[in-house]
Amino acid sequence: MQEIELVKAQIGNEELIHKMKYDSFLPLYNHYQDTKTSPVKEPISKVIAHLKSDNCDYYVIKHNNLPVGAVRVVSEGENTYRISPLFIIPEYQNKGIGQAVLGMLFDRYNTAAKWILSTIKQEKGNCHLYEKCGFVRTGREEIINDRMTIVYYEKT
Repeated sequence: MQEIELVKAQIGNEELIHKMKYDSFLPLYNHYQDTKTSPVKEPISKVIAHLKSDNCDYYVIKHNNLPVGAVRVVSEGENTYRISPLFIIPEYQNKGIGQAVLGMLFDRYNTAAKWILSTIKQEKGNCHLYEKCGFVRTGREEIINDRMTIVYYEKT
């Protein structure tokens, strides 16, 4: 049985989070070439700013005590939370970790009235995961380039 836990990140975890984010999003960047929007292009200072922010929580995702990804939960007010980003390094993807993490977040933030997130429309696996966990498309889409469209989801 796999053990998955969310460990609240803090200053000192920025290099680990930045490297896992880079490793997780690099295959997508190589495919979609989304230079202006890819997390691969974000500096470590952005992770540090998020870790210092009062309106969000960053968690390191651990699988059998090994860090395999991270997730950031942003308070949007009115008991609304945005997940941005949720990422798992490639060798641990498609193992049920993302679904388990979402369930843990729903339990942890049990006063949430609404969850929002976005993902790449062309990544059918991501869309399937979010839909399986109760998210529905809002109808809003944002074309990034001729290969990539961002689609928006919510769960109430």
